[in-house]
Amino acid sequence: MMIKKYSILLVGFLAIACGKENKTETDKGGMVIVNDTIPEIRTNIKKEAVASFSEPVPDKDKLNDWKFSVDAYETGKTFQYLLKIRYKELQVKDSLTLPDFGIMPTIELQKGSEDFSCIVGFKGKENEFKEYKKVFIDNGELRITTIKAYRRTLQRKK
Repeated sequence: MMIKKYSILLVGFLAIACGKENKTETDKGGMVIVNDTIPEIRTNIKKEAVASFSEPVPDKDKLNDWKFSVDAYETGKTFQYLLKIRYKELQVKDSLTLPDFGIMPTIELQKGSEDFSCIVGFKGKENEFKEYKKVFIDNGELRITTIKAYRRTLQRKK
């Protein structure tokens, strides 16, 4: 009697599982994500900075070795980085999430147009520098602003 009940339940579950259609984004409107080939989790995390920028801060007494620096470190997530920022004796950490364009992210730090400024960006598909954030000193205060926003889009699959 018990075996008969379990057999009926098993057959019912199999019928439901086999009859269920595999719905994708394409079924909902002809759209599909086509650039999802990069794993979200990084397997090898580098301990040293993957990108660095540094510029000395003048000290009138020449007693300190001050600098303005930005260093980017990998995290366990492929598209997330840790920024370590230093200005004189101030040390700050900030997270940075890059968009997934279907290529492995490559972060890059460049000198900004003003003194004590750094442009945080990444390499695009054609290896061009894409500006993302600006880290700078404004009247002795550390500021971080977003220059441009990027996002991943859906494309029609032919």
